[in-house]
Amino acid sequence: MIQITNISKSYGDKKALDSLSLSIQEGSIFGLLGVNGAGKTTLLSILNNLITIDSGDISVFGLDIKTQQKEINAISSIIPQHLAFYENLSVGENLNFFAKIQNASKEDFSKALEINSLQELLKQRASSLSGGQKRRLNIAIGLLNNPKIIYFDEPTVGIDPKSRNEILESIKGYKKLGITVVYTSHYMNEIEKICDEVAIIDDGKLLEQNSLKNLLSNDATTSLEQHFLKITGEIYA
Repeated sequence: MIQITNISKSYGDKKALDSLSLSIQEGSIFGLLGVNGAGKTTLLSILNNLITIDSGDISVFGLDIKTQQKEINAISSIIPQHLAFYENLSVGENLNFFAKIQNASKEDFSKALEINSLQELLKQRASSLSGGQKRRLNIAIGLLNNPKIIYFDEPTVGIDPKSRNEILESIKGYKKLGITVVYTSHYMNEIEKICDEVAIIDDGKLLEQNSLKNLLSNDATTSLEQHFLKITGEIYA
């Protein structure tokens, strides 16, 4: 359970988050929507202790983000939009390197490998992988610490539809493992396909939080994308 209460963050005169409050249930796949500059990246950075809040409170599985950062980092992982591995190393060498840094167990190593279908690519140099395979390697590295929470920041950018569907199916499988997922994407159909609940933010403020089912049933004639446009007045792209 992640509880965010009245948090604010400013960069100079620009308020990136403005008294934002929302809650994320344990074991859910939570979609975070907002146009560029809405505050999504700032929020993910705060939740991963990359930057600090100016005011407000955040509790992650009962841990206070202000005083228990190390404990929160130990149960969290962020999968960045950019590829965060060494192109000149093989898949296996990359995984072994990051496994040692994170003190990953053999069981966690094997699970990350299996979930992302990388067993047959261990000896292949990372630079020679397809776009989808590189994304799967990026995700596997983020699973090595056996996280309770995974934050995905646009994980399917620049890959083909088949690889995108494979990644989405693997993310849906994390719920069965009890992993909480926070997911941002510019592909609205991805949110509709995998998320249980959605929060829409704009100008650093929460506009709406609801289950995907309720959100769509309350506005039955529209798609999620049309609903987003209706309440923000902005095209999601």
